[in-house]
Amino acid sequence: MKQVVTASLEVLALGTGSTSMSRFVCEAVKAVRDKGLKYRITPMGTAIEASSVDAVFEAAKAAHEAVISTGAMRVVTHLTIDDRRDRPGTMDEKVRSVESKLR
Repeated sequence: MKQVVTASLEVLALGTGSTSMSRFVCEAVKAVRDKGLKYRITPMGTAIEASSVDAVFEAAKAAHEAVISTGAMRVVTHLTIDDRRDRPGTMDEKVRSVESKLR
């Protein structure tokens, strides 16, 4: 069975002197994209889909480091991983499942 790991990633730059986060979010998302993973930007974080937990951890580390490379002196990263082994479930399938129940 093909493993599908989904995750939610949030990388926060603190103490930047601004309430705007978009330039930091942009760098974090570029790092995830550069790892070749499927992703979806949401208002509160980035959803990631990968074939392994290791790939998710690598992307999260790259995103964290990308925000630090912008000059942020303090970065907090939140990572939530759904590593379901009984059957694969993509991000799109999970969304469709909920949407079908809303009808």
